[in-house]
Order: sequence, then structure tokens, then C-alpha cells
Amino acid sequence: MDAADLEYGARTLTGCIPPPLVARLLELGHEREVEFQAGRGEWFCALEWARLLGHRGQREQALEVLAPYIATNWWPAARARAELLEGWGRVEEAIALSRPYAEAGDRLALVFFARLLARHDRSGEAFILLRDGIQDWLLAECLVDVAEAADMDEEAAALLEVRIEGAVPACNDPDCNNLNLRMEPSNAVDLLATIRERQGRIEEAITLLHTRETTSVNGRDQLATCWPGTTGSPNCVRTRRPSTTGTPCSALPKCWRNAATWKARSPPTARSVLRRTECGMWLYRCPSSWSGMDGATRRSR
Repeated sequence: MDAADLEYGARTLTGCIPPPLVARLLELGHEREVEFQAGRGEWFCALEWARLLGHRGQREQALEVLAPYIATNWWPAARARAELLEGWGRVEEAIALSRPYAEAGDRLALVFFARLLARHDRSGEAFILLRDGIQDWLLAECLVDVAEAADMDEEAAALLEVRIEGAVPACNDPDCNNLNLRMEPSNAVDLLATIRERQGRIEEAITLLHTRETTSVNGRDQLATCWPGTTGSPNCVRTRRPSTTGTPCSALPKCWRNAATWKARSPPTARSVLRRTECGMWLYRCPSSWSGMDGATRRSR
């Protein structure tokens, strides 16, 4: 059993028995087959078989199923065991198992470990572990969540403010006017606005969200509007320009769910944007997500 092979199979779902098939086998009563395949290196079979044994109270047998996978030092296997241990109330064992992976620098392991600590009244320790990785967007996001539980919002805000102040122009093109900045983490403004809203400092949060000239990521403008025939945010400093890419997209409502940049949008505006074309299709030009509307509607904006 090799960690690289396990990682490749789990990531691509090739050369392995995929989760839907494992679930179907168990549903049809083929438990012995799932158990057999778990012993042959089929990760998804091992994962579901261990969970099933744990649910039945056969906890030691469940841990034995995962043992060969954990022996490869593959983090997902260790995480699965830690989740089982935590669910059984063996929190200290889960922490002890996860700590080496987090301290080794695995960012996914560090996020899991920090949230594990925070769930069990050790948010301060989690905050300290994450603090040095503030330049990583994933760790920064976790740090802001942990800061709330640790009552360390101001400390987190101070770290983010330093990162924002240290932003540099994304390019040397004079046409950029130094408005397009590169900062690490890339979500620093969003996270700082989240903290300010959490503190009840709504105007500061909105002001922060208006400071960004662009939120283009991988060639996609996160603030692009859904109005037919135009692109760019209604608050964008630049002039809105005609667009010929009004491609239908049935996923628009889902795309809106986490758009923190739309906290300043009003419910009427949202309703006017979330409309279908004459052919009944949603337009492609939309923010990447929707959740920021929560803040807007909560504040009657």
C-alpha cells in the first residue's frame, strides 16, 4: 500500500472502487465484499467499513481496518481515524494523532487540527498555530473562524491589516494605476470585513468591501454583474462596457451563495439581478457566490 497511489486514486477516482459503488454495495447487503476489498487496499471500502463497524460499537475493529492505511503516513487516513475517535469522545487521542501532520506543515492537516482544537475549548492554541501562516488564504480563513471562538477578533484583524497594508501592485503596467494589488492572503479584505461585521462595525465592513478595484481570479471577475449585455459591478470605478457573452447558465443561484462582496447590495437590487431571460435561462454574468447577501438583508441595505 503506497500513499502516492492512495492519493491519486482518491483524487481522481480512477483505479479504485468509487464511493457511490461502495454505498450501493452496502445498500444491497454485500458487506463481506466491502470488507474483503477494504483489506486489499480499496480506500473508500475501508473508510465506509470502518465507519459501519464504529456505528455498530465494534470500535477497535474499525481502527484496525484503517491501520494499514495510516501506516503509509497518508493524511486522509489519519484524518478518518481522528474523526472516528472524536466522535467516540476520545478527543485527546484524536489530537495526538493529528498533531504530527499539522506540525509537519500539511496545510489541510493544520486546518483540521486547528478546528479540532477550537471545537474542544482550545481556540487560543489553534490561533497561535495558524498565526504564522496568515499569508495562506486557507489558513487565514480558518484563523478568522478560530478567532471568533477564542475572542481574539482584534488580534486577527491586526494581522490582516498588516497584510493589506503590505500589498504591492500586481504588475508594472502604468495603466493599472496601482489599483490592482497583490496581497497575501488574497482574501484579506474579505476576512477583515467579516471580522468588522461580526463586531457590529458594519460601515467599516462595507467601506472595506468597496476598496477593491477588481476581484478577477483565474480570468473570472467575481464582481461581474448579471445584467444582460453588461459586465462589471454596479459599484465598479471603471465604466461598464458592452458584453457579448451572455451565456446561459442554470447555476446562477448557486453561484451567488457566498459573495461577500455583495454585502452592500439591497434586496430590491438582488431581485432585479436574479431574473431569467425571455428564454427562461439564467445569465452567466454573476458573482461567484451568494452568501454576502445575508449581511445586506440583515442590515436593511
